[in-house]
Amino acid sequence: MIEKSKIVSEKMVKNSLWILLLIIGLSSCQDRPTLPVVPSITLEDYYFQIIASADGKNLRDSIVVKVNFEDGDGDLGLNTNETSPPFHLFDIVLVNGDTLRYGDNDTLPAFNCYNYEIITTTTSVGGSLVVNSDTIYVIRNLNHYNFFLTFLVEENGEFVEYNTYERLCAGPFHGRYFILNTAGDVRPLTGELKYGFVSSFRLLFRNETIKLRLQLQDRALQKSNIIETEAFNVAEIARPPK
Repeated sequence: MIEKSKIVSEKMVKNSLWILLLIIGLSSCQDRPTLPVVPSITLEDYYFQIIASADGKNLRDSIVVKVNFEDGDGDLGLNTNETSPPFHLFDIVLVNGDTLRYGDNDTLPAFNCYNYEIITTTTSVGGSLVVNSDTIYVIRNLNHYNFFLTFLVEENGEFVEYNTYERLCAGPFHGRYFILNTAGDVRPLTGELKYGFVSSFRLLFRNETIKLRLQLQDRALQKSNIIETEAFNVAEIARPPK
């Protein structure tokens, strides 16, 4: 019998940090506009910046994007502890109550970082700790995220998605923004969302022409329109170190 088990633990992209700043407008009862309940976004700004650590010794590369948003019912954002379905990270496929592992049958794909997770468990045997690792088949759940950031790299005159699972064996650049309407009622919401992602961009894209593709999702799993930046290289959008 085949069934699915939900994995609900939070997982961030390796060697990365998401930073969020927000300016929002909550309309009063008298002047609330009528807006579609599907979120809508426009691009405000984007830039590359080097950020120093607190001790000033380590420098980190940061891509920052600013988007303006509108949403008719204000159901935007997720808390960090919201990892139960439909916001879980991935499904584990179970066969007769047991996990489906790499190599269990010929129908499974070859090993890759998208379809498989390495799960490590530690048990005590006779006073000694024994570490076991299983490579299990999983089904990713993009609804775990609500801010979608995709890098597009120019190859042979066309822009193609930079696949982090294939190229880095790491999760996507997507992330989460927090609950925007803390009052919890139904109301139109407008404002600006500033999103910064820290990674080794100068190494990854130093000789590349790239674009950024952006999209938001609300709690009802409704996705906004997709927006893209103009083509650029990191040097063109660099700002002084911060």
